[in-house]
Amino acid sequence: MASVNIGKKLRDARLQQNMSIDELQQITKTQKRYLIAIEENDFDSMPGTFYVRAFIRQYASAVGLDGNELVEIYDGIDEPEDIETAVQYETLDESRTQMYDEHSSAKRFMRSLPAVIFSLIGLAIAIVVFYITWQDRQTTPIIQPPASEIIRESDSSASSSSESSQAPASSSTESSTSSSSEPKAPTEVKFDSESGTTVNMSAVNVANPAKLEFSAVTGPCWVGVYIATAANNDNGYFYQETIQPGQPKTVEVPAGTTQMVISLGASEYMEFKLDGQKAEFNPNNTGIGPRNINMNVAYAQTEQPQQSQQPQ
Repeated sequence: MASVNIGKKLRDARLQQNMSIDELQQITKTQKRYLIAIEENDFDSMPGTFYVRAFIRQYASAVGLDGNELVEIYDGIDEPEDIETAVQYETLDESRTQMYDEHSSAKRFMRSLPAVIFSLIGLAIAIVVFYITWQDRQTTPIIQPPASEIIRESDSSASSSSESSQAPASSSTESSTSSSSEPKAPTEVKFDSESGTTVNMSAVNVANPAKLEFSAVTGPCWVGVYIATAANNDNGYFYQETIQPGQPKTVEVPAGTTQMVISLGASEYMEFKLDGQKAEFNPNNTGIGPRNINMNVAYAQTEQPQQSQQPQ
């Protein structure tokens, strides 16, 4: 193990950026207990040296340090060598046997050098492939399903609306149906209140079905859309993904959804719109980090056909 204190160097860099361990967890997608173990140089508590190297690189990248340099220090490549000064005695009658042994050692080292180089290249490729695969999977989101209760619209509302739409037939009147269309009022997305990391918002005049548009600004951000539906048994995320800068995502909300929770990891990196209207979820600039946004949705009213009756 190298004499450089890797954990202290990473922790000092994090504190200089005023970054909490929870915020670091959101950015690196690394479990908090492993980040703490790295800061304490407790590498033996991790699954293996392969994961230690990957976690050190992710930590270092998040706080602006050279992860490859720290991994080399961990592997002992940059470890200062203990050189002991010894008095060398020159002898005039050095034997031919000693000269032959030194020459043979140098030749053996030169023959084994290509194998060492190829082994290091293979290890570097394996680490890169593992990191890319691990980042794409994102099997376990850092933000757990929000505690907010999502109320699913009951089927009774649909049945009552269908009954009210039926008009009684009359044998003595002749009905003529005329309909007119008016332009839909623009969608409005409003900030209502906030408490800690929980934000309450509402939207009116929303198209049915609605569309959410997510865009990462300066860094990656994990997004989870929690909607109680029959498909997910009222449990779990309807949609979740880590969105990268320059790769916006559009999510169509199931028709008739009136309540949903939008969870953001590194919220300072994220902008999103509902039906093309930007959602200002942090107008008071209350800080960075995760946000759980409770969104109440009211859809635009469509004009029903009008019936006129004329006496015979």
